[in-house]
Amino acid sequence: MQRRSGLRPQAHRRLLSARPWPPARPANPRRRRSVRCPGRHGDRAPGALSLAAAHPQHRAWAGVHRGARALLHPHAARRHRGARCGQLGQGGVVHALRWHPHRGQRSGRGRRRGEPDAAGLRRARRGRFLKLDTARLFGPEPLAGRPPSQVKFSPDGKLLGFLRPAANDRERLELWLHEIGGATRLVPIALRDLEVARLSDVERAERERRRQFATGVTTWSWHPASDAVLVPHAGATYLHRFADNSTRRVSPEGSSAAQLSPDGKQVAYVRGGDLFVANIDADEERRLTSDGGGTVTNGLPEFVAQEEMHRFEGYWWSPDSRTIAFTRVDDAQVPVSHRHEIGAEGIAVVPQRYPFAGAENAEVRLAVCDVAASIPGAGGRPAVRPAQRSDVPTPQWLDWALEEDDYLARVQFGPDGALWVQAQSRDQRQLSIRRRADAAWQEVAEIRSETWIDLDDNLHCLPDGRALHTAEADGRVTLHVDGTPLPTGLKRTNKIVGARDDMAWVTGWHQDPTEQHLYRVHLGNGEAERITQGGAWHEATLHETTGRAAITRATPDAPASLELVELRDAARTRSRTLAPANDEPPAPASLFPHHSLAQLGCITGAGGEPLHYRITPPAPFEPNKRYPVVVHVYGGPGVQRVRREMPPLMLQLFAQAGFGVFELDNRGSTNRSAAFEKAIHGQLGAVEVADQLRGLEHLHSLPWVHPERIAVFGHSYGGYMALMCLATEPEAFAAGVAVAPVTDWRLYDTHYTERYLGMPQENEAGYDASSPLPKVANIRTPLLLMHGMADDNVLFTHSTRLMKALQGAGVSFELMTYPGAKHSMQERAVATHRFETILRFLERVLAPP
Repeated sequence: MQRRSGLRPQAHRRLLSARPWPPARPANPRRRRSVRCPGRHGDRAPGALSLAAAHPQHRAWAGVHRGARALLHPHAARRHRGARCGQLGQGGVVHALRWHPHRGQRSGRGRRRGEPDAAGLRRARRGRFLKLDTARLFGPEPLAGRPPSQVKFSPDGKLLGFLRPAANDRERLELWLHEIGGATRLVPIALRDLEVARLSDVERAERERRRQFATGVTTWSWHPASDAVLVPHAGATYLHRFADNSTRRVSPEGSSAAQLSPDGKQVAYVRGGDLFVANIDADEERRLTSDGGGTVTNGLPEFVAQEEMHRFEGYWWSPDSRTIAFTRVDDAQVPVSHRHEIGAEGIAVVPQRYPFAGAENAEVRLAVCDVAASIPGAGGRPAVRPAQRSDVPTPQWLDWALEEDDYLARVQFGPDGALWVQAQSRDQRQLSIRRRADAAWQEVAEIRSETWIDLDDNLHCLPDGRALHTAEADGRVTLHVDGTPLPTGLKRTNKIVGARDDMAWVTGWHQDPTEQHLYRVHLGNGEAERITQGGAWHEATLHETTGRAAITRATPDAPASLELVELRDAARTRSRTLAPANDEPPAPASLFPHHSLAQLGCITGAGGEPLHYRITPPAPFEPNKRYPVVVHVYGGPGVQRVRREMPPLMLQLFAQAGFGVFELDNRGSTNRSAAFEKAIHGQLGAVEVADQLRGLEHLHSLPWVHPERIAVFGHSYGGYMALMCLATEPEAFAAGVAVAPVTDWRLYDTHYTERYLGMPQENEAGYDASSPLPKVANIRTPLLLMHGMADDNVLFTHSTRLMKALQGAGVSFELMTYPGAKHSMQERAVATHRFETILRFLERVLAPP
């Protein structure tokens, strides 16, 4: 059953607004005045402090003309009439400058430094410099706001840390701390002073696997004493202490994957394929392995573990800091693919061991070893006296696999020191959750499926020995206790946030898959109570001891905000907002005069299933005109595009260029029922294309859509979908753009491909039917193909085979390749050029006759 919480809606202010540390001088109150606009019934709309002085990026937008369309603050719903506006506007954030962007009154003061002059205001009213272009979209300004990420409570629960983009550089992340009941401050970690020569190959590969493209503090963790943080950066790891703002290197250069021990006295790391440990204050390291090098690595996950299983750890500390469990990976049996990385300086032949579908995987062994309680030394940086290969402890090797070719999906220690593993069969239809204590394995749960089992990080070990996890039951993913499902009534449980007493907190949904909420679940009877409210997408982090949660809330018309909430305990006291602090201004993008607000909707698929879509009209929009539309598709498993959150600003690039943008989550997309997600089993590119064509029918029904000027565009699986749409229904689309597409699933990796298609030796027909190569002769519309020439995920071979097939069939196409670019192609210059090329192509081929 499910019932709603009694939590009353509140107008929240976000945590992301406080001043940096140390405190700056108090702002001049005359520079931060709020403006109140009288409502039409005598009430007053919610005023807000102007941050133009504090946020330079807003100065250019201070005088946006009164007719500008803008995003609204999510809690400002009242309509009001400004004193001098003459027409209705929307209640929202009021900037105390010359003009209120939402048709408000004059501020009553003259122009200050940084505000536009009269000529600037006239240019703004004509929209000359407000249109979004590729240079601005991929430039340093954080146009989408500065949303929080990697939100983590300190171990003692007194601090909340999170990353957010810098005010002057969206690609540089900064670490912020919020003191519970106090202020929020910037942590002054001077990473620019800590740069070393370059990232190691291991770190570069890990960043690509994590899709991590930012600089600055890209990842971080707490010191167990809550008085410091650990920050990996540029081939080393640093410990920053808050007391004196000191930053010290604690791992040698050229190391990676550093982790502090739970007692905070030691640090482990990987260098040269071997695992080391050092005392945090000593000048010696101890070697835990000695056979690393060549095809062998210790303490790091294998390729498919990172890329497909999303396991980024290769070793784990025990709670008492005396033991480390680690993996030994040997790639010797993995086929060698000689990848040609073509860069601007020349061609490098890279012998990459790539586990193609149906081929051998890496051999993964699991061991535990004792770690010395202390390491001699008298301070200074570690690795001054390197460990010798002869000083290696003897590990205890564990028989973790049920079958020889099983995947080691997850490893963790429980609070009682027991080691837990999740082993997945090669066909991914069986998952075994086991606990090792007293030198013996105990099976806690065995999960089976007729299609496949998705992996997650939801195994939560309770102090009393019980285990919480998620698994399918009755066609939906739900919460389980020791393998037994709980009757929560939720349609989907996505994440176990934490547990306390006889309660668990989870995120998921009950009515609308485009929303995600935080729920409290009683572990006795499964009763679920919703904590968050409103049409939004919520993520949550829980501190189990204090019962506080940090909740990130995203809505379609505003960037994500962060609030701190005290959850009810077993006695069900009222939840309350502890820190509703937000004077963070809206993103500059919200002040563009032509910003197009996306609309969410739902159509019925061929099988009666609801298909959710998001459509972004062109801007400016004239109802009597007909416009070209870009179907922006991904369509692959594990991804959900249509959510009640602020869409990517990339959509505005197309909208402001005169294109509508349509996105639809077809069958195979995640966060739905098992029947919806697993309809693609055995053959890819069939039901997904059918659902996208159903979306095309809906587009044809809209009076403003030109039915003969619709293009399809996608990247990665989306590039594959673009090709399949063009080859399956040649008359449906006027053009297509395929970026880094998969063209032959035999050339993709084991864990991903075999999950959906099985082994190629056993499903040859399914692999053939899932490839666009046999169908490319059907393509009759203009096609733009793009690929990074150093792609180590979807190898460049996919595109060369496509080129050969197109040329053999006499099909003309356009090609743009990017020397040195990996799969994501996120480098600023590459991204700018790529989207400029796409826009020029679409403007040309979709131009009216």
